[in-house]
Parts: sequence; C-alpha cells; structure tokens
Amino acid sequence: MSQHHQTAAPSPTARRTRRVIIDAAIETLALNPAATLAEIADAGDLSRSTLHRHFTNRDDLLSAIDAECRARFAAATSAARLGDDGALDSLDRLAQEYLDLGPVLGLVFADNAPVDPDTWEDSDGRDQDLVAMIERGQQAGTGPDIDPELSPDWVITTFWVLLFGAWLSLKNGMSRRDVAMHLSRTFRKAVGTGT
Repeated sequence: MSQHHQTAAPSPTARRTRRVIIDAAIETLALNPAATLAEIADAGDLSRSTLHRHFTNRDDLLSAIDAECRARFAAATSAARLGDDGALDSLDRLAQEYLDLGPVLGLVFADNAPVDPDTWEDSDGRDQDLVAMIERGQQAGTGPDIDPELSPDWVITTFWVLLFGAWLSLKNGMSRRDVAMHLSRTFRKAVGTGT
C-alpha cells in the first residue's frame, strides 16, 4: 500500500499572516526598493522569525510580491471593462484603475524595479489586445476617438508615461481626485481626436 504525503493547506491564520507580510513588503519596497527583510517585518508589525517562517529569503518574498502584483494588475484590467465602449474611454478607465493600485505602481516605476510587468507570461498578449483596441479606436466609421496619426506603440507609451507622472503626483501629496482629473484630461488631449 503506497502512502501519499499531502501538504496540508495553510491555516486561516497562516494565510492572513502571509497576506500581512506581502502587503507590508509592497508598501515598504514601493518607498524603498532596498528595504531589508527586517524593515518589512517591522512595517507588518511582525517578528523577523515570523517573516522567515513564510519566506525563507528575499527571493521567495519577491516572487510572492510579483505574483500578487500580477493578480492586482489583472483585476484592475478586468475592472476597466476594456472594449465596453470607445477605445479612448476604455484606456482612460484602465489608467484610473491602475492609478488605484497605489504602491504597486511604486514597485513598477522604482529604479531597479522589483516588479516588471514585461516579464509576465501574458504581457505580450495583453499588449496585443491594447494595440488592437487602439487600432479600432483609430478607424473611421462612427468616427475615430484616438488620433489615427499616432502609432499604437506611441499611445501605449504615452499611457505609461502619464501614469508614472500621476503616481509621482500622488506620492508628492496631490489629492487622488485631482490626480485622476489631471490624468484623464491630459491623456484624452494627448491621444484623442478632440471630437
């Protein structure tokens, strides 16, 4: 008779502790990508030994952070309801949803960023979906809502540059409401047809 060893599912307490560690790491590393594990444990109000029970080293923790950030980006993309209406409205909603990711953006935009969406398996497919949506938004018919003279790559680059500026403005104390308004108006004027 063979015996199968099954790994027990983590307890609710262990899952909550893991979540606290990941959230504390995202917040801490967004402000200081060089933060130590001890600083992350302090930010989560946990002992360093507790952190090490869940993550044996920094690479394990960074891998978990990357997976969490990927999940948050996917949820934000889904919430933006891309394709529900015109391309410009869809991209504007996507920018607003990404802006709400807060410290996750800090990880993406940091020097020597610990999180890089370009390394995610589906990043090429996601970019191709955006390119196709932008191209539809540049078509005649009901009237284009994205300037057809701009390449889709330029529109995507503009999207990310403006999102970076919006994140910096939040970080520097501008209100979320004002940042959202500035981001939307600037993006629409930069890539829209103005019709």
